[in-house]
Amino acid sequence: MALDFPASPLAPVLRLLKEGRDREAEALLQTPQDGLLEAERLALLGFLEGRKGNLRAYRALALKAAQRAQTPLTLYHLGLALPPKAGALALEEALHRFQGDPKAEARLAFALARALRRLGRLREALGYAALALARGFGPSALLEWAWLALLAEEDPPLPDLLRQVELLALEGGTGLYARFLMAHLRFLQGEESLGRAYLRKALEEGPLPALPYLAPAGVRLLGKEVLPFLQAARPWAKEPLTQALLALAEGLYREDEEGVAGALPLLLEEAGEEAMRGLLFLGRPHPLLGELSRRGQELLWAASPSAYFQALGEPRLNGKPLPLRQAELLVLLLARKEGWRGEELALALYGEAKSPALRMEVLRLRQRGLAVESRPYRLAQALRADFLEVWEALRQGDLREALARYRGPLLPQSQAPGVEALRAELEEALRRAVLAQGEVESLFLLAKRLGEDLEVWEALLERLPSQDPRRPIARARVERLREEWGL
Repeated sequence: MALDFPASPLAPVLRLLKEGRDREAEALLQTPQDGLLEAERLALLGFLEGRKGNLRAYRALALKAAQRAQTPLTLYHLGLALPPKAGALALEEALHRFQGDPKAEARLAFALARALRRLGRLREALGYAALALARGFGPSALLEWAWLALLAEEDPPLPDLLRQVELLALEGGTGLYARFLMAHLRFLQGEESLGRAYLRKALEEGPLPALPYLAPAGVRLLGKEVLPFLQAARPWAKEPLTQALLALAEGLYREDEEGVAGALPLLLEEAGEEAMRGLLFLGRPHPLLGELSRRGQELLWAASPSAYFQALGEPRLNGKPLPLRQAELLVLLLARKEGWRGEELALALYGEAKSPALRMEVLRLRQRGLAVESRPYRLAQALRADFLEVWEALRQGDLREALARYRGPLLPQSQAPGVEALRAELEEALRRAVLAQGEVESLFLLAKRLGEDLEVWEALLERLPSQDPRRPIARARVERLREEWGL
């Protein structure tokens, strides 16, 4: 069931925006309103500026609207207008605040899915898109969920998605995104010429400010035919993000590794899926690539990441899920290069000095192509791992790099004694380093990674300038945590 719009003077504006009739919506928004409605009018004016490619104006108006009144609509636009790290945090707080209001939850969950996708956190984003869909947010939520399913799920329901998305490709407001999705669905079905036709239609008929966002996918699906669209996109690449997206597309088109690499830093911050596309082109291993399914890799770029073990969060080896016990064993082997005596390893893994299951787990790792030696037990090959990269960055004093790679706790579901000790040691080393340094950006990144660490949130709140848009977010989190802990 589609989400009903509230009965208010702004309801006609929302309907026009849903149908893609932006000029008519903008005309209705010229009349100032009172109270909450004025805040929501400002947010919608900002949204229209964003559709025109003016992201700075969108952000400024969204901030102004949220300062006037914090409603589900103003917080929705604040979350979309802010850089995705700050936006996701604001939306998480907003969801907590409006919990129990299905319409608010639908709107805010949809925006949070978008923000998390921009961060490359595809599986989390997929869950929030599903929540928005279940709460009745309508076609936009369906399209967001479908795209995330294509990127993150190994076996997305292609026939069902084709049937649902094809109908939306004929509509106004959702038509551009639906045609973009249809291009990729047809591509996965082996109907490449039909997929190219859908993407050409999206590029030809979509709004010009959207061209930089579509350009990297255009290179992937259209190849050399994309050149006229790249040229048409250049006047619309006015903001740092759109400039980075176009630089990525042109680098892919020219097969220019230096150009693609130059675009990556900003894309890793604000356009995760496009950063993944660049990483796949360059053949660089990165924790983000663990979020992609095999089909997702194929959609973004026909390449596979090099050997890489992701142990922060959900364990994955070379982009594929790894059972927890095998992941625990692999963490322990990587943490002690000189190797383990059998009794020591069994104690660290199972909590007892002798376990017949140890040899079976070693065999399973060998069956995955890993060179595991016995007497002592050690990994006899090079294997990059995210948690080791965090340690290395800390040893070199590079906190920004350490935080960028710290995507969450080391194997958070593990109860293996050796892994629990390593997890606590890594987290505490990171906390102490960041708190000692006291730099705002590092505190913000760590607060977001740890989520519920009151000491870090308090340190962040103490150092944030009064006009920083993250200050209300930090204050709300500190107040909530103090209340929950009875402080």
